[in-house]
Amino acid sequence: MRADGGFAKVSYAADLIRFPDTGAQGTARAIESARSGVLIGGTRGLPYFLDLNNAVNPHVFVCGITGSGKTYLMRSLMLKLAQIAGATIVLVDFTGEYKALVDQAGEERADPKLADSLLAKKVSGIVYINLADSGNQRIRASIADDVLTSMIEGMRMRAANGKRVYIMLDEAWKLLERSKALQTLLREGRKYGYGLIFSSQLVEDVDLAMLSNAATLFIFRLQNRQGLSRLAANYGLRSGQIETIQGLGVGSCAALQTLVSGKREFCLIKNVHGIMLDDIVRLNAGGATRHEIARSKLEEAVCEACSEGDAQEALRAGERNGYVDLSALIVFLLGRGANRRRLLAALRKLGIGEDELADSFAAAVASQRLNE
Repeated sequence: MRADGGFAKVSYAADLIRFPDTGAQGTARAIESARSGVLIGGTRGLPYFLDLNNAVNPHVFVCGITGSGKTYLMRSLMLKLAQIAGATIVLVDFTGEYKALVDQAGEERADPKLADSLLAKKVSGIVYINLADSGNQRIRASIADDVLTSMIEGMRMRAANGKRVYIMLDEAWKLLERSKALQTLLREGRKYGYGLIFSSQLVEDVDLAMLSNAATLFIFRLQNRQGLSRLAANYGLRSGQIETIQGLGVGSCAALQTLVSGKREFCLIKNVHGIMLDDIVRLNAGGATRHEIARSKLEEAVCEACSEGDAQEALRAGERNGYVDLSALIVFLLGRGANRRRLLAALRKLGIGEDELADSFAAAVASQRLNE
């Protein structure tokens, strides 16, 4: 303090101040990653973009207890890398749990024997290999190993094409634990642009050599001390960071990435942002006429026409044998006080023809009269 009672412009205590580690990706890194990366979620400061081009290698490990958000991130990564980053994803599904999502994304199942030839032609998207009906665990593991072996031979031949390829294995990667192809992929994948994305509930299930080969980790809530100790020892995590991982909520995770520069980044992602794929509703407009309409668009039309009631309830009321019957839907909405003109205008926006609308409204009115 000066003699006049004022304070010096710069306090001697400034050097002693230590701001808390917010777990946010730095501004420069966030901007750099945003150019070629994909959004994973929001940190406490800036959005976190995953850019595997800046990592030591393209391999990703996702871990966390059941229900923590691990599978949600795996599915999001698959869709974002395929649809936004323009990569090719080879999804080896041992249990069939990804089938509905892949169907929704408009991708088709690939024959395991033809996977590499399809990969050679496919510019981007998903090569889906569903092994759920391929026999017992031993047989499925053998088929998956053959697929990886074939792909490794192909990646060496196509080394100069610059294509980014990610092979995804969920929990069941453990069936390939002793696979030479899996180890080769981890060791050689980087120079050919091939990455492995795999997940597990237990860190201790993963061989240390395999774990060390993953430059990017997404760590959801973990409780097992053995697994946490392994992470701390392998990646030099501090006790405070381990405590943070133990207390993570559902949908939150820590992102740990080793960069080409040698620096290791630790960021906290508050909420993982996924990709929402719209459900398709099959609408029966009378006779042999069928329409496939995004559920959100149909619900929006229902809400425009009727201020009362639930749009989902209306669609359920109109459902007949796997289709939403348009006349039954109109009956339900008119019964809830929908304005006919507004309803007609909303349905026209969906691309339903005038003849189909006329027939459906006539059938709805006839049905109402019969019920009176």
